[in-house]
Amino acid sequence: MNMESLTTTAATQELQDEIALRCQLSPQTTAQIGPFGFVELEESWGDETTILNTARISTSNRRIQRVADMTQRDHDLLYHLLKHNHGTPFETVYCRWRVIAPIFVLRQWMRHRMGTFNEFSQRYRMPITACYQPDLAARSVDGWPVLTDDQIRRQDALLEQLHRFYQEEYAVACQRMEEAEQQGLIQTSDGEGGRNRYRGRARELLRNIMPVATYSDIYWTVNFRSLMNFLMLRRKPDAQYEIRLYADAVWQLFQQRLPLLSQVMERVLREGAQPS
Repeated sequence: MNMESLTTTAATQELQDEIALRCQLSPQTTAQIGPFGFVELEESWGDETTILNTARISTSNRRIQRVADMTQRDHDLLYHLLKHNHGTPFETVYCRWRVIAPIFVLRQWMRHRMGTFNEFSQRYRMPITACYQPDLAARSVDGWPVLTDDQIRRQDALLEQLHRFYQEEYAVACQRMEEAEQQGLIQTSDGEGGRNRYRGRARELLRNIMPVATYSDIYWTVNFRSLMNFLMLRRKPDAQYEIRLYADAVWQLFQQRLPLLSQVMERVLREGAQPS
């Protein structure tokens, strides 16, 4: 979508500015996907020693304080635990991700229910005036484009029309509210938090026309066991193109944060893919 052809909402401008700032401040923990997509590994809790200390709770009082102190025996145990599906120790390592993606990608993402999600709400804020536009790679199968450039242009125009409809009708609704309040017909604030209930209801109704190509913004908090499942499924060659791009970005950032655990995971998956 041509962003300049729309009135950029405050929410959209805030996100554009924040993406640029985060990429500048934290290039090792951020990744951009296309013109508006974004992933950041904001925080993580626990590491390989956390997993081993948890696994040994019933067999030993030995505790490892640093990854650098791990012996070969410790490395072998980490591999053994993951190889043989001793899953709960891997649930003690957590990551929190910031993800900005099209709604249709996030709907697939949220099928991975072993995690928590907090999403940008169009009930409280106007929609992000950015929509996913597939590039040539995204709309091609075996090198042949299933949608033409002209079809993409028509789709782009339709998405722009929907966003423009929202903004125009929301402006009309707000004007009516102001006039009604001046006439004493309504009181727009209930005094609890200062929110305008009438504007909120208008946003709730108008968001119904927003397409799933519209971008949204989430926080995703997930343990390593569930993250591994997400990566296994969404990085497969037959996974949907768009979510695969995000999963690849998640994997690259995770590798930098926990390289040893990433290596063990790769080894286990590689061995699991070999014919018996």
